Amino acid sequence: MTAPVKTGALRRGYIYLARLDKLRPVLVISPNVRNDLASDVIVIPCSTRLSAAPTHVRLRRGEGGVSEASVLKCEQIATLHKEDIRLQPLGGALPPKRVLEVERAVLRAIGVPIPLAQGFLIR
Repeated sequence: MTAPVKTGALRRGYIYLARLDKLRPVLVISPNVRNDLASDVIVIPCSTRLSAAPTHVRLRRGEGGVSEASVLKCEQIATLHKEDIRLQPLGGALPPKRVLEVERAVLRAIGVPIPLAQGFLIR
């Protein structure tokens, strides 16, 4: 069971709505200590265009509060000012296993050789 979200605080592992090219869900991936102290947070945008890629992590409808099946595009990691993000998360925190998938996809996106689940190495 995950701890409740601190009121008004953006937390790692939760999905929020943010202003990017349009209003879209984003996963906060920056550490909570940074989220508490900085004026911005590190996020990964979410899309409902379900293209497969080694840097994408799929979410089922309802997971993290997304309204339909989605994909986290870990190659599009970004920093957003807190004012551009709605403070209420869409749902509960993503499970630790899913956050680990995201971390591995981010590493792939920056060129760190990380094996896929099937044992293939992506460089």
